[in-house]
Amino acid sequence: MPCVAAEPSASETRVLLALWIASLVLLFGGIAIWIAIAQHEHSGRVWAQVLGLATLPGKYVIFSGLSAESPLHPWALAILAVGADLAVGATLAVGLGPLGRLPWIGPTLKKGHDRAERVLAEYPRLRRMAFLGVVLFVYLPLPASGSMGGTFVGQLLGLSRTRGLWAVVLGGALVSATFAGLAIAVGSQAQAMLENPWVTVGAIALFVILVFFAYKAARDALRK
Repeated sequence: MPCVAAEPSASETRVLLALWIASLVLLFGGIAIWIAIAQHEHSGRVWAQVLGLATLPGKYVIFSGLSAESPLHPWALAILAVGADLAVGATLAVGLGPLGRLPWIGPTLKKGHDRAERVLAEYPRLRRMAFLGVVLFVYLPLPASGSMGGTFVGQLLGLSRTRGLWAVVLGGALVSATFAGLAIAVGSQAQAMLENPWVTVGAIALFVILVFFAYKAARDALRK
Protein backbone atom coordinates (compact mmCIF):
# COMPACT_ATOMS: atom_id res chain seq x y z
CA MET A 1 0.00 0.00 0.00
CA PRO A 2 1.33 3.50 -0.80
CA CYS A 3 2.16 5.65 2.16
CA VAL A 4 0.64 9.06 2.74
CA ALA A 5 2.78 12.08 3.53
CA ALA A 6 2.56 13.38 7.06
CA GLU A 7 0.99 16.74 7.81
CA PRO A 8 3.47 19.56 7.13
CA SER A 9 5.50 20.92 10.02
CA ALA A 10 5.10 24.51 11.19
CA SER A 11 8.17 25.61 9.21
CA GLU A 12 6.97 23.88 6.04
CA THR A 13 3.52 25.40 6.48
CA ARG A 14 5.11 28.87 6.58
CA VAL A 15 7.07 28.11 3.41
CA LEU A 16 3.94 26.87 1.65
CA LEU A 17 1.96 29.93 2.72
CA ALA A 18 4.72 32.19 1.41
CA LEU A 19 4.80 30.28 -1.91
CA TRP A 20 1.02 30.42 -2.17
CA ILE A 21 0.84 34.18 -1.59
CA ALA A 22 3.80 34.83 -3.89
CA SER A 23 2.33 32.66 -6.67
CA LEU A 24 -1.02 34.50 -6.57
CA VAL A 25 0.63 37.93 -6.47
CA LEU A 26 2.98 37.07 -9.35
CA LEU A 27 0.25 35.49 -11.46
CA PHE A 28 -2.57 38.00 -11.06
CA GLY A 29 -0.36 41.03 -10.45
CA GLY A 30 1.84 40.13 -13.41
CA ILE A 31 -1.17 39.79 -15.71
CA ALA A 32 -2.63 43.11 -14.56
CA ILE A 33 0.69 44.91 -15.07
CA TRP A 34 1.15 43.31 -18.52
CA ILE A 35 -2.34 44.39 -19.60
CA ALA A 36 -1.65 47.96 -18.47
CA ILE A 37 1.69 48.11 -20.30
CA ALA A 38 0.93 46.13 -23.46
CA GLN A 39 -2.41 47.80 -24.24
CA HIS A 40 -3.16 44.99 -26.68
CA GLU A 41 -6.53 45.20 -28.42
CA HIS A 42 -7.52 41.82 -26.97
CA SER A 43 -5.46 41.92 -23.78
CA GLY A 44 -8.49 41.11 -21.62
CA ARG A 45 -8.57 37.62 -23.13
CA VAL A 46 -5.55 36.72 -21.02
CA TRP A 47 -7.90 36.25 -18.05
CA ALA A 48 -9.90 33.65 -20.00
CA GLN A 49 -6.67 31.96 -21.11
CA VAL A 50 -5.28 31.67 -17.58
CA LEU A 51 -8.63 30.32 -16.37
CA GLY A 52 -8.52 27.71 -19.13
CA LEU A 53 -4.92 26.78 -18.27
CA ALA A 54 -5.89 26.25 -14.62
CA THR A 55 -9.05 24.22 -15.34
CA LEU A 56 -10.37 21.63 -17.80
CA PRO A 57 -8.87 22.81 -21.14
CA GLY A 58 -5.45 22.84 -19.49
CA LYS A 59 -2.33 23.03 -21.64
CA TYR A 60 -4.35 22.88 -24.88
CA VAL A 61 -4.98 26.60 -24.34
CA ILE A 62 -1.37 27.11 -25.46
CA PHE A 63 -2.47 26.37 -29.03
CA SER A 64 -4.82 29.37 -28.86
CA GLY A 65 -1.65 31.47 -29.07
CA LEU A 66 -1.60 30.72 -32.82
CA SER A 67 -4.72 32.86 -33.30
CA ALA A 68 -4.12 36.36 -34.62
CA GLU A 69 -6.45 37.66 -31.91
CA SER A 70 -4.56 36.02 -29.04
CA PRO A 71 -2.74 38.60 -26.90
CA LEU A 72 0.00 36.05 -26.10
CA HIS A 73 1.97 33.73 -28.38
CA PRO A 74 2.42 30.03 -27.46
CA TRP A 75 5.69 30.44 -25.54
CA ALA A 76 4.24 33.26 -23.46
CA LEU A 77 1.22 31.09 -22.73
CA ALA A 78 3.58 28.27 -21.70
CA ILE A 79 5.15 30.60 -19.12
CA LEU A 80 1.67 31.62 -17.98
CA ALA A 81 0.79 27.92 -17.64
CA VAL A 82 3.72 27.39 -15.27
CA GLY A 83 2.46 30.28 -13.15
CA ALA A 84 -1.05 28.80 -13.14
CA ASP A 85 0.30 25.38 -12.11
CA LEU A 86 2.28 26.95 -9.28
CA ALA A 87 -0.78 28.86 -8.05
CA VAL A 88 -3.10 25.84 -8.25
CA GLY A 89 -0.53 23.48 -6.73
CA ALA A 90 0.28 25.87 -3.89
CA THR A 91 -3.43 26.40 -3.19
CA LEU A 92 -3.94 22.65 -2.89
CA ALA A 93 -0.78 22.16 -0.81
CA VAL A 94 -1.89 24.82 1.65
CA GLY A 95 -5.61 24.16 1.76
CA LEU A 96 -6.24 20.45 1.16
CA GLY A 97 -7.91 20.10 4.57
CA PRO A 98 -10.23 23.15 4.47
CA LEU A 99 -10.98 22.75 0.76
CA GLY A 100 -11.97 19.12 1.30
CA ARG A 101 -14.78 20.24 3.62
CA LEU A 102 -16.42 22.56 1.09
CA PRO A 103 -19.69 21.29 -0.49
CA TRP A 104 -18.71 21.16 -4.18
CA ILE A 105 -14.92 21.22 -4.02
CA GLY A 106 -14.69 18.46 -1.41
CA PRO A 107 -16.28 15.71 -3.56
CA THR A 108 -14.20 16.85 -6.55
CA LEU A 109 -10.99 16.53 -4.54
CA LYS A 110 -12.07 13.10 -3.29
CA LYS A 111 -12.62 11.92 -6.86
CA GLY A 112 -9.18 13.23 -7.79
CA HIS A 113 -7.66 11.39 -4.82
CA ASP A 114 -9.41 8.14 -5.76
CA ARG A 115 -8.31 8.40 -9.40
CA ALA A 116 -4.73 8.99 -8.27
CA GLU A 117 -4.88 5.81 -6.17
CA ARG A 118 -6.14 3.82 -9.15
CA VAL A 119 -3.36 5.15 -11.38
CA LEU A 120 -0.71 4.18 -8.82
CA ALA A 121 -2.21 0.69 -8.65
CA GLU A 122 -2.07 0.41 -12.46
CA TYR A 123 1.43 1.90 -12.80
CA PRO A 124 3.41 0.58 -9.80
CA ARG A 125 6.72 1.89 -11.10
CA LEU A 126 5.56 5.44 -10.42
CA ARG A 127 5.48 4.53 -6.74
CA ARG A 128 9.11 3.42 -6.79
CA MET A 129 10.25 6.60 -8.54
CA ALA A 130 8.72 9.03 -5.99
CA PHE A 131 9.63 12.60 -7.07
CA LEU A 132 10.34 11.64 -10.70
CA GLY A 133 7.19 9.55 -10.65
CA VAL A 134 5.10 12.64 -9.92
CA VAL A 135 6.89 14.55 -12.68
CA LEU A 136 6.14 11.75 -15.17
CA PHE A 137 2.56 11.46 -13.93
CA VAL A 138 1.95 15.15 -14.66
CA TYR A 139 3.87 15.07 -17.95
CA LEU A 140 2.39 11.94 -19.50
CA PRO A 141 -1.29 11.90 -20.53
CA LEU A 142 -2.22 9.44 -17.81
CA PRO A 143 -5.73 9.40 -16.30
CA ALA A 144 -6.32 12.32 -13.92
CA SER A 145 -2.87 13.80 -14.56
CA GLY A 146 -2.46 17.52 -13.92
CA SER A 147 -1.92 19.78 -10.93
CA MET A 148 -4.64 18.26 -8.76
CA GLY A 149 -3.86 14.65 -9.63
CA GLY A 150 -0.13 15.27 -9.25
CA THR A 151 -0.68 16.76 -5.80
CA PHE A 152 -2.51 13.63 -4.64
CA VAL A 153 0.04 11.30 -6.20
CA GLY A 154 2.78 13.16 -4.32
CA GLN A 155 0.83 12.74 -1.08
CA LEU A 156 0.25 9.04 -1.71
CA LEU A 157 3.94 8.50 -2.48
CA GLY A 158 4.90 10.09 0.83
CA LEU A 159 6.50 13.24 -0.58
CA SER A 160 6.34 16.35 1.54
CA ARG A 161 3.85 18.90 0.25
CA THR A 162 6.70 21.19 -0.77
CA ARG A 163 8.52 18.50 -2.78
CA GLY A 164 5.22 17.38 -4.28
CA LEU A 165 4.50 20.96 -5.33
CA TRP A 166 7.85 21.33 -7.11
CA ALA A 167 7.37 17.98 -8.84
CA VAL A 168 3.97 19.12 -10.12
CA VAL A 169 5.39 22.44 -11.33
CA LEU A 170 8.32 20.72 -13.08
CA GLY A 171 6.04 18.21 -14.81
CA GLY A 172 3.69 21.02 -15.85
CA ALA A 173 6.60 23.09 -17.19
CA LEU A 174 7.74 20.17 -19.36
CA VAL A 175 4.20 19.71 -20.73
CA SER A 176 3.90 23.44 -21.40
CA ALA A 177 7.23 23.55 -23.26
CA THR A 178 6.22 20.51 -25.33
CA PHE A 179 2.89 22.05 -26.29
CA ALA A 180 4.45 25.41 -27.10
CA GLY A 181 7.06 23.74 -29.32
CA LEU A 182 4.32 21.82 -31.14
CA ALA A 183 2.25 24.99 -31.56
CA ILE A 184 5.21 26.88 -33.03
CA ALA A 185 6.00 23.97 -35.37
CA VAL A 186 2.39 23.87 -36.56
CA GLY A 187 2.28 27.64 -36.98
CA SER A 188 5.49 27.74 -39.02
CA GLN A 189 4.04 25.20 -41.46
CA ALA A 190 0.59 26.78 -41.67
CA GLN A 191 1.01 28.18 -45.21
CA ALA A 192 2.43 24.92 -46.55
CA MET A 193 -0.43 23.04 -44.92
CA LEU A 194 -2.97 25.25 -46.63
CA GLU A 195 -1.29 24.83 -50.01
CA ASN A 196 -0.92 21.04 -49.79
CA PRO A 197 -3.52 19.47 -47.50
CA TRP A 198 -2.43 15.89 -48.37
CA VAL A 199 1.06 16.54 -47.07
CA THR A 200 -0.55 17.98 -43.95
CA VAL A 201 -2.75 14.93 -43.41
CA GLY A 202 0.22 12.60 -43.92
CA ALA A 203 2.47 14.54 -41.56
CA ILE A 204 -0.20 14.66 -38.85
CA ALA A 205 -0.92 10.94 -39.23
CA LEU A 206 2.80 10.07 -38.96
CA PHE A 207 3.19 12.30 -35.92
CA VAL A 208 0.17 10.76 -34.19
CA ILE A 209 1.50 7.24 -34.85
CA LEU A 210 4.94 8.10 -33.46
CA VAL A 211 3.44 9.74 -30.36
CA PHE A 212 1.13 6.78 -29.81
CA PHE A 213 3.96 4.24 -29.85
CA ALA A 214 6.18 6.44 -27.66
CA TYR A 215 3.37 6.86 -25.15
CA LYS A 216 2.55 3.13 -25.22
CA ALA A 217 6.22 2.25 -24.59
CA ALA A 218 6.39 4.67 -21.64
CA ARG A 219 3.11 3.41 -20.20
CA ASP A 220 4.17 -0.23 -20.49
CA ALA A 221 7.49 0.56 -18.78
CA LEU A 222 5.68 2.19 -15.85
CA ARG A 223 3.49 -0.88 -15.37
CA LYS A 224 6.46 -3.14 -14.61
